[in-house]
Amino acid sequence: MNPEAIAELALELVAAYFGGEGISFGGKAWSATDVKTILESFDIWMLPCANPDGREFVMTVDHLWRKNRRDNPGTTCDGVDVNRNCDFMWGVITSQTSCSPCTLTYLGPGRFSEPEARNIKDFCDTHSVELFLDVHSFSELVLFPWGHAPTQTTNPSQNFLSLATGTCAPLNPSGHMEFLRPNDLQRFQSDAQRVVDDIRAVRGRNYTPKSIHALNPNTGTSTDYVYSRHISNAALGKTFAYAFETGPPVLNSNGTVNEPESFHPADPTRIIQDTKAGIVSLMQRSVCAVEFMSATLETTSGLDKMRAVRDEQLAKTEAGRELIALFDRVQFELLGLVLADESLTKEAMDLLEVSINLLEQRDTVLSTREAERGLAFVDSLASRTTSKELLIDLDTIRKQLKASADMSFAKIVDQLVGTTEPAVAKKTKPRPKK
Repeated sequence: MNPEAIAELALELVAAYFGGEGISFGGKAWSATDVKTILESFDIWMLPCANPDGREFVMTVDHLWRKNRRDNPGTTCDGVDVNRNCDFMWGVITSQTSCSPCTLTYLGPGRFSEPEARNIKDFCDTHSVELFLDVHSFSELVLFPWGHAPTQTTNPSQNFLSLATGTCAPLNPSGHMEFLRPNDLQRFQSDAQRVVDDIRAVRGRNYTPKSIHALNPNTGTSTDYVYSRHISNAALGKTFAYAFETGPPVLNSNGTVNEPESFHPADPTRIIQDTKAGIVSLMQRSVCAVEFMSATLETTSGLDKMRAVRDEQLAKTEAGRELIALFDRVQFELLGLVLADESLTKEAMDLLEVSINLLEQRDTVLSTREAERGLAFVDSLASRTTSKELLIDLDTIRKQLKASADMSFAKIVDQLVGTTEPAVAKKTKPRPKK
Protein backbone atom coordinates (compact mmCIF):
# COMPACT_ATOMS: atom_id res chain seq x y z
CA MET A 1 0.00 0.00 0.00
CA ASN A 2 2.87 2.41 0.64
CA PRO A 3 4.04 2.68 -3.00
CA GLU A 4 0.50 3.67 -3.92
CA ALA A 5 0.37 6.23 -1.11
CA ILE A 6 3.61 7.88 -2.29
CA ALA A 7 2.57 7.94 -5.96
CA GLU A 8 -0.83 9.38 -5.07
CA LEU A 9 0.71 12.06 -2.87
CA ALA A 10 3.07 13.20 -5.64
CA LEU A 11 0.12 13.78 -7.96
CA GLU A 12 -1.99 15.46 -5.28
CA LEU A 13 0.75 17.90 -4.26
CA VAL A 14 1.38 18.94 -7.86
CA ALA A 15 -2.37 19.37 -8.52
CA ALA A 16 -2.80 21.44 -5.35
CA TYR A 17 0.20 23.63 -6.16
CA PHE A 18 -0.82 24.46 -9.72
CA GLY A 19 -4.47 24.79 -8.72
CA GLY A 20 -3.66 27.22 -5.93
CA GLU A 21 -5.41 24.91 -3.47
CA GLY A 22 -4.75 23.28 -0.14
CA ILE A 23 -4.57 19.57 0.58
CA SER A 24 -6.36 17.53 3.22
CA PHE A 25 -6.55 14.00 4.55
CA GLY A 26 -9.50 13.29 6.82
CA GLY A 27 -9.40 15.84 9.62
CA LYS A 28 -5.93 17.21 8.81
CA ALA A 29 -5.53 20.00 6.25
CA TRP A 30 -2.77 22.19 4.84
CA SER A 31 -3.64 25.50 3.16
CA ALA A 32 -2.70 26.59 -0.34
CA THR A 33 0.01 28.78 1.21
CA ASP A 34 1.33 25.76 3.12
CA VAL A 35 1.55 23.68 -0.06
CA LYS A 36 3.21 26.54 -1.95
CA THR A 37 5.76 27.05 0.84
CA ILE A 38 6.62 23.35 1.03
CA LEU A 39 7.07 22.90 -2.70
CA GLU A 40 9.03 26.11 -3.16
CA SER A 41 11.35 25.49 -0.21
CA PHE A 42 13.19 22.49 -1.64
CA ASP A 43 13.20 19.78 -4.28
CA ILE A 44 11.18 16.71 -3.32
CA TRP A 45 12.20 13.34 -4.72
CA MET A 46 9.77 10.42 -4.37
CA LEU A 47 10.66 6.80 -5.07
CA PRO A 48 7.41 4.87 -4.66
CA CYS A 49 9.07 1.44 -4.68
CA ALA A 50 12.73 0.76 -3.86
CA ASN A 51 12.50 -3.02 -4.32
CA PRO A 52 10.42 -3.69 -7.46
CA ASP A 53 11.22 -7.36 -8.06
CA GLY A 54 10.70 -8.12 -4.38
CA ARG A 55 7.32 -6.39 -4.44
CA GLU A 56 6.29 -8.32 -7.55
CA PHE A 57 7.15 -11.55 -5.73
CA VAL A 58 5.05 -10.42 -2.77
CA MET A 59 2.10 -9.66 -5.03
CA THR A 60 2.23 -12.95 -6.94
CA VAL A 61 3.94 -15.67 -4.88
CA ASP A 62 4.77 -15.03 -1.18
CA HIS A 63 2.89 -12.29 0.66
CA LEU A 64 5.43 -12.20 3.50
CA TRP A 65 8.56 -11.83 1.35
CA ARG A 66 10.80 -8.85 2.21
CA LYS A 67 14.02 -9.38 0.23
CA ASN A 68 14.93 -8.71 -3.37
CA ARG A 69 15.18 -11.64 -5.80
CA ARG A 70 18.92 -11.96 -6.34
CA ASP A 71 20.46 -15.44 -6.65
CA ASN A 72 22.64 -16.46 -3.71
CA PRO A 73 25.33 -18.73 -5.23
CA GLY A 74 25.94 -22.04 -3.49
CA THR A 75 22.52 -22.07 -1.83
CA THR A 76 18.94 -22.85 -2.79
CA CYS A 77 17.82 -19.59 -1.15
CA ASP A 78 17.25 -16.33 -3.00
CA GLY A 79 17.26 -12.70 -1.99
CA VAL A 80 18.95 -10.08 0.19
CA ASP A 81 17.16 -7.79 2.63
CA VAL A 82 17.87 -4.43 1.00
CA ASN A 83 17.28 -2.68 4.33
CA ARG A 84 20.16 -4.61 5.93
CA ASN A 85 22.62 -4.06 3.07
CA CYS A 86 23.73 -0.43 3.64
CA ASP A 87 27.19 0.42 4.90
CA PHE A 88 26.30 1.18 8.47
CA MET A 89 27.36 -1.43 11.04
CA TRP A 90 27.11 -3.91 8.17
CA GLY A 91 27.95 -7.46 9.15
CA VAL A 92 26.97 -7.01 12.82
CA ILE A 93 24.21 -9.50 13.50
CA THR A 94 21.16 -8.96 15.70
CA SER A 95 17.83 -10.69 16.25
CA GLN A 96 16.68 -8.83 13.12
CA THR A 97 19.87 -8.98 11.01
CA SER A 98 21.29 -12.28 9.75
CA CYS A 99 24.30 -13.58 7.81
CA SER A 100 22.35 -16.63 6.67
CA PRO A 101 21.13 -16.42 3.02
CA CYS A 102 18.05 -18.46 3.88
CA THR A 103 16.65 -15.95 6.40
CA LEU A 104 14.36 -13.03 5.56
CA THR A 105 16.81 -10.55 7.11
CA TYR A 106 19.92 -11.72 5.22
CA LEU A 107 22.33 -8.78 4.97
CA GLY A 108 23.96 -9.86 1.70
CA PRO A 109 27.48 -10.89 0.64
CA GLY A 110 28.93 -7.39 1.02
CA ARG A 111 28.26 -3.76 1.84
CA PHE A 112 26.05 -2.27 -0.85
CA SER A 113 26.18 -5.51 -2.80
CA GLU A 114 22.61 -4.88 -3.99
CA PRO A 115 21.67 -2.34 -6.67
CA GLU A 116 18.60 -1.28 -4.65
CA ALA A 117 20.81 -0.26 -1.72
CA ARG A 118 23.43 1.32 -4.00
CA ASN A 119 20.69 3.49 -5.48
CA ILE A 120 20.28 5.12 -2.06
CA LYS A 121 24.01 5.72 -1.71
CA ASP A 122 24.36 7.05 -5.25
CA PHE A 123 21.46 9.44 -4.78
CA CYS A 124 22.91 10.81 -1.54
CA ASP A 125 26.33 11.13 -3.20
CA THR A 126 24.95 13.27 -6.01
CA HIS A 127 22.32 15.38 -4.20
CA SER A 128 22.26 17.58 -1.13
CA VAL A 129 19.70 15.71 0.93
CA GLU A 130 18.33 17.44 4.03
CA LEU A 131 15.58 14.95 4.86
CA PHE A 132 15.21 11.23 4.17
CA LEU A 133 12.18 9.05 4.85
CA ASP A 134 11.85 5.30 4.37
CA VAL A 135 8.22 4.12 4.43
CA HIS A 136 7.45 0.58 5.65
CA SER A 137 4.55 -1.30 7.21
CA PHE A 138 3.17 -2.29 9.67
CA SER A 139 2.90 -1.18 13.38
CA GLU A 140 1.96 2.55 13.37
CA LEU A 141 5.37 3.93 14.30
CA VAL A 142 7.53 6.96 13.50
CA LEU A 143 11.16 5.85 13.85
CA PHE A 144 14.56 7.58 13.94
CA PRO A 145 18.23 6.58 14.67
CA TRP A 146 19.81 4.62 16.13
CA GLY A 147 19.02 1.00 15.32
CA HIS A 148 22.15 -0.90 16.35
CA ALA A 149 22.35 0.32 19.97
CA PRO A 150 20.56 2.44 22.59
CA THR A 151 21.14 6.19 22.38
CA GLN A 152 23.10 8.42 24.78
CA THR A 153 23.92 12.12 24.51
CA THR A 154 26.81 12.61 26.94
CA ASN A 155 29.85 10.67 25.67
CA PRO A 156 30.89 11.53 22.08
CA SER A 157 33.76 9.03 22.20
CA GLN A 158 31.26 6.18 22.25
CA ASN A 159 30.39 6.07 18.55
CA PHE A 160 30.10 3.57 15.74
CA LEU A 161 33.42 4.57 14.12
CA SER A 162 35.28 2.58 16.77
CA LEU A 163 33.16 -0.59 16.51
CA ALA A 164 34.08 -3.75 14.62
CA THR A 165 31.92 -4.49 11.57
CA GLY A 166 31.73 -7.19 8.90
CA THR A 167 32.23 -9.90 11.50
CA CYS A 168 28.88 -11.74 11.38
CA ALA A 169 29.06 -11.47 15.17
CA PRO A 170 26.91 -9.52 17.63
CA LEU A 171 27.66 -5.94 18.64
CA ASN A 172 30.94 -5.71 20.56
CA PRO A 173 30.99 -4.46 23.25
CA SER A 174 27.48 -5.68 23.94
CA GLY A 175 26.69 -2.77 26.27
CA HIS A 176 27.66 -0.10 23.74
CA MET A 177 25.44 2.99 23.71
CA GLU A 178 25.67 5.19 20.60
CA PHE A 179 26.24 8.92 20.93
CA LEU A 180 23.69 11.32 19.45
CA ARG A 181 24.07 15.08 19.74
CA PRO A 182 21.44 16.44 22.16
CA ASN A 183 20.07 18.94 19.63
CA ASP A 184 19.78 16.21 16.98
CA LEU A 185 17.89 13.96 19.38
CA GLN A 186 15.65 16.91 20.23
CA ARG A 187 14.99 17.45 16.51
CA PHE A 188 14.20 13.78 15.92
CA GLN A 189 11.86 13.61 18.89
CA SER A 190 10.04 16.87 18.17
CA ASP A 191 9.63 16.07 14.46
CA ALA A 192 8.36 12.59 15.24
CA GLN A 193 5.88 13.91 17.79
CA ARG A 194 4.52 16.50 15.35
CA VAL A 195 4.06 13.79 12.72
CA VAL A 196 2.25 11.64 15.28
CA ASP A 197 -0.04 14.55 16.17
CA ASP A 198 -0.84 15.28 12.52
CA ILE A 199 -1.57 11.63 11.73
CA ARG A 200 -3.89 11.48 14.75
CA ALA A 201 -5.83 14.44 13.33
CA VAL A 202 -6.68 12.43 10.17
CA ARG A 203 -8.93 9.87 11.87
CA GLY A 204 -7.70 9.32 15.40
CA ARG A 205 -4.97 6.71 14.90
CA ASN A 206 -2.24 6.84 17.54
CA TYR A 207 1.21 6.29 16.08
CA THR A 208 4.18 6.00 18.45
CA PRO A 209 7.51 7.87 18.09
CA LYS A 210 10.61 5.88 19.06
CA SER A 211 14.17 5.01 18.09
CA ILE A 212 14.69 2.11 15.69
CA HIS A 213 16.51 0.18 18.42
CA ALA A 214 13.55 0.57 20.76
CA LEU A 215 11.51 -1.33 18.16
CA ASN A 216 14.17 -3.97 17.55
CA PRO A 217 17.97 -3.88 17.17
CA ASN A 218 19.17 -4.07 13.59
CA THR A 219 22.05 -2.96 11.36
CA GLY A 220 22.63 -1.90 7.76
CA THR A 221 19.38 0.08 7.51
CA SER A 222 18.98 2.97 5.10
CA THR A 223 17.78 5.33 7.83
CA ASP A 224 20.86 4.87 10.03
CA TYR A 225 23.19 4.92 7.02
CA VAL A 226 21.84 8.17 5.58
CA TYR A 227 21.99 9.97 8.93
CA SER A 228 25.45 8.58 9.77
CA ARG A 229 27.10 9.83 6.58
CA HIS A 230 28.00 13.25 8.02
CA ILE A 231 29.70 11.54 10.97
CA SER A 232 31.71 9.14 8.81
CA ASN A 233 32.73 12.02 6.54
CA ALA A 234 32.76 15.50 8.09
CA ALA A 235 32.76 17.07 4.61
CA LEU A 236 29.22 15.84 4.01
CA GLY A 237 26.09 17.72 5.05
CA LYS A 238 23.79 16.33 7.69
CA THR A 239 20.65 14.46 6.63
CA PHE A 240 17.89 13.87 9.16
CA ALA A 241 16.50 10.41 8.45
CA TYR A 242 13.29 8.74 9.57
CA ALA A 243 11.22 5.63 8.91
CA PHE A 244 7.46 5.04 9.10
CA GLU A 245 5.78 1.75 9.90
CA THR A 246 2.30 2.40 8.53
CA GLY A 247 -0.96 0.67 9.44
CA PRO A 248 -2.02 -1.24 12.55
CA PRO A 249 -1.41 -4.91 13.33
CA VAL A 250 -4.52 -6.96 12.56
CA LEU A 251 -5.22 -9.55 15.26
CA ASN A 252 -6.61 -13.05 14.95
CA SER A 253 -9.37 -14.21 17.29
CA ASN A 254 -6.75 -15.72 19.61
CA GLY A 255 -4.87 -12.42 19.94
CA THR A 256 -1.96 -13.28 17.63
CA VAL A 257 -1.00 -11.00 14.75
CA ASN A 258 -2.39 -11.85 11.34
CA GLU A 259 0.64 -10.79 9.32
CA PRO A 260 -0.86 -11.19 5.82
CA GLU A 261 -3.82 -8.96 6.76
CA SER A 262 -1.53 -6.50 8.55
CA PHE A 263 0.79 -6.11 5.57
CA HIS A 264 -1.93 -6.33 2.92
CA PRO A 265 -5.28 -5.07 4.28
CA ALA A 266 -8.25 -5.63 1.99
CA ASP A 267 -9.01 -1.90 2.03
CA PRO A 268 -5.88 0.22 2.67
CA THR A 269 -7.60 3.52 1.83
CA ARG A 270 -7.67 4.93 5.34
CA ILE A 271 -4.12 3.82 6.10
CA ILE A 272 -2.96 5.54 2.91
CA GLN A 273 -4.57 8.77 4.20
CA ASP A 274 -2.56 8.46 7.43
CA THR A 275 0.63 7.81 5.49
CA LYS A 276 0.22 10.79 3.19
CA ALA A 277 -0.51 13.10 6.12
CA GLY A 278 2.61 11.86 7.90
CA ILE A 279 4.78 12.51 4.86
CA VAL A 280 3.44 16.05 4.36
CA SER A 281 3.86 16.72 8.08
CA LEU A 282 7.52 15.75 7.90
CA MET A 283 8.02 17.90 4.80
CA GLN A 284 6.47 20.83 6.66
CA ARG A 285 8.77 20.30 9.62
CA SER A 286 11.77 20.49 7.30
CA VAL A 287 10.98 23.95 5.94
CA CYS A 288 13.37 26.57 7.31
CA ALA A 289 11.62 29.94 7.42
CA VAL A 290 14.88 31.89 7.59
CA GLU A 291 16.31 29.99 4.63
CA PHE A 292 13.10 30.56 2.68
CA MET A 293 13.25 34.33 3.30
CA SER A 294 17.03 34.51 2.75
CA ALA A 295 16.61 33.14 -0.77
CA THR A 296 14.99 36.45 -1.71
CA LEU A 297 17.85 38.43 -0.19
CA GLU A 298 20.27 36.32 -2.25
CA THR A 299 22.62 35.96 0.68
CA THR A 300 24.22 32.78 1.98
CA SER A 301 26.97 34.08 4.28
CA GLY A 302 24.51 35.41 6.84
CA LEU A 303 22.52 32.20 6.75
CA ASP A 304 25.66 30.11 7.25
CA LYS A 305 26.61 32.22 10.26
CA MET A 306 23.13 31.82 11.72
CA ARG A 307 23.45 28.06 11.38
CA ALA A 308 26.84 28.21 13.08
CA VAL A 309 25.40 30.14 16.04
CA ARG A 310 22.58 27.60 16.29
CA ASP A 311 24.82 24.52 16.10
CA GLU A 312 27.94 25.72 17.87
CA GLN A 313 26.47 27.92 20.61
CA LEU A 314 22.73 27.54 21.17
CA ALA A 315 22.70 23.76 20.76
CA LYS A 316 25.25 23.24 23.53
CA THR A 317 23.07 24.39 26.44
CA GLU A 318 19.63 23.40 27.61
CA ALA A 319 18.41 27.00 27.42
CA GLY A 320 19.73 27.31 23.88
CA ARG A 321 18.13 24.04 22.80
CA GLU A 322 14.81 25.21 24.23
CA LEU A 323 15.07 28.30 22.03
CA ILE A 324 15.83 26.16 18.96
CA ALA A 325 12.81 23.99 19.78
CA LEU A 326 10.61 27.07 20.11
CA PHE A 327 11.72 28.38 16.72
CA ASP A 328 11.18 24.98 15.07
CA ARG A 329 7.74 24.85 16.64
CA VAL A 330 6.50 28.19 15.35
CA GLN A 331 8.39 28.91 12.15
CA PHE A 332 6.12 27.23 9.59
CA GLU A 333 2.92 28.76 10.94
CA LEU A 334 4.54 32.19 11.22
CA LEU A 335 5.90 31.93 7.69
CA GLY A 336 2.37 31.29 6.45
CA LEU A 337 1.11 34.40 8.26
CA VAL A 338 3.94 36.49 6.82
CA LEU A 339 3.50 35.31 3.24
CA ALA A 340 -0.25 35.97 3.36
CA ASP A 341 0.34 39.73 3.87
CA GLU A 342 2.61 41.79 1.59
CA SER A 343 3.33 44.40 4.24
CA LEU A 344 4.33 41.72 6.74
CA THR A 345 6.52 40.05 4.13
CA LYS A 346 8.37 43.31 3.46
CA GLU A 347 8.82 43.98 7.17
CA ALA A 348 10.08 40.43 7.74
CA MET A 349 12.65 40.87 4.98
CA ASP A 350 13.83 44.19 6.45
CA LEU A 351 14.13 42.70 9.95
CA LEU A 352 16.03 39.70 8.60
CA GLU A 353 18.56 42.11 7.06
CA VAL A 354 18.88 43.85 10.42
CA SER A 355 19.53 40.48 12.08
CA ILE A 356 22.16 39.50 9.51
CA ASN A 357 23.94 42.86 9.91
CA LEU A 358 23.91 42.44 13.68
CA LEU A 359 25.37 38.97 13.29
CA GLU A 360 28.11 40.05 10.88
CA GLN A 361 29.09 43.09 12.98
CA ARG A 362 29.11 41.45 16.38
CA ASP A 363 29.98 44.61 18.32
CA THR A 364 27.01 46.49 16.91
CA VAL A 365 24.25 47.07 19.46
CA LEU A 366 20.60 46.26 18.86
CA SER A 367 19.12 49.70 19.29
CA THR A 368 15.96 50.35 21.26
CA ARG A 369 14.33 51.54 18.04
CA GLU A 370 15.13 48.29 16.23
CA ALA A 371 13.95 46.26 19.21
CA GLU A 372 10.67 48.20 19.26
CA ARG A 373 10.28 47.56 15.55
CA GLY A 374 10.72 43.86 16.18
CA LEU A 375 8.18 43.96 19.00
CA ALA A 376 5.65 45.65 16.72
CA PHE A 377 6.22 42.88 14.18
CA VAL A 378 5.61 40.20 16.83
CA ASP A 379 2.42 42.00 17.88
CA SER A 380 1.25 42.04 14.24
CA LEU A 381 1.78 38.30 14.03
CA ALA A 382 -0.04 37.72 17.31
CA SER A 383 -3.05 39.70 16.05
CA ARG A 384 -3.37 37.29 13.10
CA THR A 385 -3.63 34.03 15.02
CA THR A 386 -6.04 32.45 17.48
CA SER A 387 -3.72 29.57 18.38
CA LYS A 388 -3.17 29.61 22.16
CA GLU A 389 0.08 27.67 21.81
CA LEU A 390 1.45 30.09 19.22
CA LEU A 391 0.43 33.11 21.29
CA ILE A 392 2.32 31.71 24.28
CA ASP A 393 5.44 31.21 22.16
CA LEU A 394 5.14 34.69 20.68
CA ASP A 395 4.96 36.11 24.19
CA THR A 396 8.21 34.30 25.03
CA ILE A 397 9.81 35.82 21.93
CA ARG A 398 8.47 39.24 22.91
CA LYS A 399 10.03 39.03 26.38
CA GLN A 400 13.38 37.91 24.97
CA LEU A 401 13.37 40.71 22.42
CA LYS A 402 12.66 43.30 25.12
CA ALA A 403 15.58 41.94 27.12
CA SER A 404 17.92 42.27 24.12
CA ALA A 405 17.55 46.02 23.53
CA ASP A 406 20.82 47.98 23.69
CA MET A 407 22.89 44.77 23.76
CA SER A 408 25.58 43.54 21.37
CA PHE A 409 25.13 40.32 19.46
CA ALA A 410 27.64 38.50 21.64
CA LYS A 411 25.78 39.49 24.82
CA ILE A 412 22.44 38.54 23.29
CA VAL A 413 23.78 35.06 22.52
CA ASP A 414 25.20 34.72 26.03
CA GLN A 415 21.77 35.59 27.36
CA LEU A 416 20.04 33.12 25.03
CA VAL A 417 22.27 30.20 26.00
CA GLY A 418 21.82 30.95 29.69
CA THR A 419 25.32 32.12 30.57
CA THR A 420 24.06 35.55 31.64
CA GLU A 421 20.83 36.64 33.22
CA PRO A 422 18.20 38.32 31.05
CA ALA A 423 18.47 42.08 31.14
CA VAL A 424 14.91 42.30 32.41
CA ALA A 425 15.67 40.19 35.47
CA LYS A 426 16.19 42.16 38.64
CA LYS A 427 17.57 40.81 41.86
CA THR A 428 16.07 42.13 45.06
CA LYS A 429 18.14 42.37 48.20
CA PRO A 430 16.92 40.14 51.02
CA ARG A 431 15.26 41.99 53.84
CA PRO A 432 17.23 42.05 57.08
CA LYS A 433 15.88 39.72 59.73
CA LYS A 434 14.27 41.37 62.71
